[in-house]
Amino acid sequence: MIKVIVASTIEAADIDFAIKEITSRIKTNEPLLRNTVGLLFCNLEFIQSGLVRELCARMSFDIVGCTSQIFAVQNAGEEFMLTLMVLTSDDVEFYAGVSESLSQGKEAVLESFYRDLLARGKNPSLDPALMLAFPPHLSGIPGNKLVDVLNDVSGGVPVFGSVAIDITTSMRSPMTIFNGSPYPDRLTMVLLRGNVQPRFFSHSLPGEPHLNQKFTITKAQGNKIFSIENKPALEYMEELGLVNQAMVDVFYAFPIVVDYHDGTEPRIFTISKIDVDGALVCEQEIPLGGTANIGTISGELVMASTRAVIKRIRETTDRSGLILVSCFSRVLTLHDSLEEVNLVIRQMRDTPMPFVFFSSAGEICPISGTQGELQNSFHQFTIIACVL
Repeated sequence: MIKVIVASTIEAADIDFAIKEITSRIKTNEPLLRNTVGLLFCNLEFIQSGLVRELCARMSFDIVGCTSQIFAVQNAGEEFMLTLMVLTSDDVEFYAGVSESLSQGKEAVLESFYRDLLARGKNPSLDPALMLAFPPHLSGIPGNKLVDVLNDVSGGVPVFGSVAIDITTSMRSPMTIFNGSPYPDRLTMVLLRGNVQPRFFSHSLPGEPHLNQKFTITKAQGNKIFSIENKPALEYMEELGLVNQAMVDVFYAFPIVVDYHDGTEPRIFTISKIDVDGALVCEQEIPLGGTANIGTISGELVMASTRAVIKRIRETTDRSGLILVSCFSRVLTLHDSLEEVNLVIRQMRDTPMPFVFFSSAGEICPISGTQGELQNSFHQFTIIACVL
């Protein structure tokens, strides 16, 4: 069984005050158990001020995480916040670490990284029950490829996590975090081995886009769309009045819903940027052969999906804690950036389950396959949850 403690602060400049606020929350709980790990999510400014490094230096356990946006914990929600979720247990072991650089297509390093973590502990032959993974945001490596690698090297161990995000105008400095050090190009991860039975929830398709503009993707490579209806992708988007040259190399989000007409559910992708070469950049690989709709999704549909996920979470019993992650693209559909945060706080207020909520640049959460088996998946425009 895992015991969960959640602490937070909105103070980035006064390091001593912020650390006291965090540690006092941890100390008010019962003593930590035999095995402990921390999950840290914060805005980039908490790293730049030195708070993250100093906080981690004062803790007696490993801490992993990533930069994130738009946070909530019980009874508090802000655009600017540092959250620390502490997992502690006598019968669950935690093995945390940071990979080598994943830049320039070096995702193969994840195999040796996973093997190194797996070799730790009293029973290395026992498969983990869960991997909590926090990848960097790298334009050259789509998120789904990293998930596929982790799935293959682990033999299908469930993976849950979030891609690092830092929303400046062009999202230039997303970082992953391990023991206080930030990394622009490395994956941080925790393996959980022992008495833990996580439950996963996700909602990735809140509805059809408002603009019912059907088209065929005629040229794509990796996570880039180069041609739509045999026209340059940027030109096609300009004709729809959705983008212009001034939007090149700026972070934003357009959802596209793709139906492959093969009996599977339509998949949702998010165009997150127009590259300098005019390609439309997604956070996952774009396969050809489907009919797509492009447009906007209403804020109400986003909120409805959040309510649906929380309803399922509240129906679970005898649980220790919750990690709740929503794609930042969903925030861009809302009139108020804290609208989803406030809903989460209201819906979770009367539950004893400690939780952290934050927004991401890509979501990792298993889904149920046709036979009820878990399948590791990378998502966009999705709200995901891991109940421990």
